[in-house]
Amino acid sequence: MKEIITEWRKFVMSEKLMLKPGPNGWDKYCQLVAEAYAKAPKFDPAAASSFEAMKPFVDKMFKRIEGVVDVQFVPEHPYENAAELRQDVQQNGVLKISTLDAEHDIFDPETNAKFRAIHYYMSHIQRGTEFDAKGEIASYNAHLQTMPPKSHPALFTEVVGQACSFIVNGEFPEQKIALLPGFDYEKVGVVEGYDIVNKELVKK
Repeated sequence: MKEIITEWRKFVMSEKLMLKPGPNGWDKYCQLVAEAYAKAPKFDPAAASSFEAMKPFVDKMFKRIEGVVDVQFVPEHPYENAAELRQDVQQNGVLKISTLDAEHDIFDPETNAKFRAIHYYMSHIQRGTEFDAKGEIASYNAHLQTMPPKSHPALFTEVVGQACSFIVNGEFPEQKIALLPGFDYEKVGVVEGYDIVNKELVKK
């Protein structure tokens, strides 16, 4: 595989520094995010511009990924875990992306699938993360460094919101055009109404 794109390699992420694994650390954080996602409206017009700001990034980064790996869109969920995904890329040079659960009020199906490819490549392949809260937050932090600030609230909903909802509830959630207030979009782990003590969330 070709070297990681330089601009993705130069950032040192801080997701490990905010919270620690466990019921009062990342697990609690993910629970709070999932609850906020469940309460969010399906479509909030005020959130649309943040989602629109993601589109140029998606097209730009997908073109780069296509030059490194053969991206194939498939009508099923192709991998049981991140290890299977990495093995397919390393051994076959192929990255399969599911087109299921792709309904989106801002992204067309192609853009939505492209963003999934970027998400998988930047996190689960390049950073070796798993399909868990820690891995998805690491992925979000990687995306954050390459996208315009206007898109960060939408990116949080798309990556952290959906991932935490899936992890907590066991099924892929309805995709929403909404923002999740009360969370720091750049310092992931910080939640309004909570202090961080010994890398755990403590309600104020």
